[in-house]
Amino acid sequence: MRLTEWQKSVIREAGLRHFGVVPWLFGSRLDDEKRGGDIDLFIPGDWPVSESVRRRISFCAELRRRLGDRKIDVLVESSHSAPVQDAAKAQGRPV
Repeated sequence: MRLTEWQKSVIREAGLRHFGVVPWLFGSRLDDEKRGGDIDLFIPGDWPVSESVRRRISFCAELRRRLGDRKIDVLVESSHSAPVQDAAKAQGRPV
């Protein structure tokens, strides 16, 4: 997992504050052999769209404020399954 302990801590704290869960990391940052890449985060749970949008905006704003201006993609689980959601659930690991 290519995140520092400080980055993991910030992500965990923000996930718990905004969603009540620990976000999962998925995508290229799981591979220690790669370099660069955005931070792909998956928020598990069954979230109504109206609730997930509000929480996601607040979560992303906090991450940007605390981690700086970097590419972070946040996928919030919904009942409408999609291939990217299935992949995040299959390969993701809690931060």
